[in-house]
Amino acid sequence: MVFHAALRALNIDISLVKIIGLIMNQSYFSGVERAESEKRFLNDRILRLPDNDLMWSLALPDGADRDHELCNPMAADESLKEKMGRLPQCLVYGHHEIPLIDKQKELVRILEAHGVEVVAEFLE
Repeated sequence: MVFHAALRALNIDISLVKIIGLIMNQSYFSGVERAESEKRFLNDRILRLPDNDLMWSLALPDGADRDHELCNPMAADESLKEKMGRLPQCLVYGHHEIPLIDKQKELVRILEAHGVEVVAEFLE
């Protein structure tokens, strides 16, 4: 949520507010291609893969798959990735024992590749 709100804020005049950083705690991303962590935690007690798919099917626009930019910004075109490079510094928290961890790490790599200062903390 913070990620998408920050991307939208880049296009509007919020000169009265200065956003100096983002805190992304357990960022929620997926994609058509299953991440290894999604496969490994297929029947996670909190976020089972079928439940994850259902939530995305309800949240995404009609006809969109999980590679839509809302679900998988890492699969987005280069213009969106360049826009990501305009984000302020980011603190990304994650946990190794959840299905989302690989996509969270992938987001960190994309942000860093586009010049964003990122502090990533992935707990065991």
